[in-house]
Amino acid sequence: MRMSPFHIALASVLIVSFAFFLMRKSRFARTQSVRLSDIQLGPIRHQKLPDGLEARVLKFEPIFAEVYPRTHQGWLDGFMRDANPEPEVAIWEAMALAYQSFTEKRSLSLEAKKEAFGLLLMRSAGNEQQTLSRADLKHLSRADAEVLLRLYSAAPQPVLYEKH
Repeated sequence: MRMSPFHIALASVLIVSFAFFLMRKSRFARTQSVRLSDIQLGPIRHQKLPDGLEARVLKFEPIFAEVYPRTHQGWLDGFMRDANPEPEVAIWEAMALAYQSFTEKRSLSLEAKKEAFGLLLMRSAGNEQQTLSRADLKHLSRADAEVLLRLYSAAPQPVLYEKH
């Protein structure tokens, strides 16, 4: 099974932050749980990101530095493993916009920021109601979670994986 770093992050945050089993949809629209230990990085598919994508990544890296610390090369490596990195970068851009809009107006603890990040990862793969129904909020109020999720405007991108 090969997954992009974005999807690994999604699985990690869901499991660690919310103690959920991550449900994934296969090509045949079946839903099944996947153990984090079964996830393997996919191969590098691009030796270099298409023009302009690295600059876009540089813009959101500092926004997530506190809650998802990665080196610049780590970010690039993740996107170079994606078959089509542009949509993955767009997901992170939408998350960054929502996260920054939400956190800059509030004085939040690191734990609350991590919870907000986890909610956005969940929301990127599902809709607002699914995310709220699965969320185990410990540091944000439900009202704050609803505000945060309304700030994320991108369509859900279910997590797909290849089983080998």
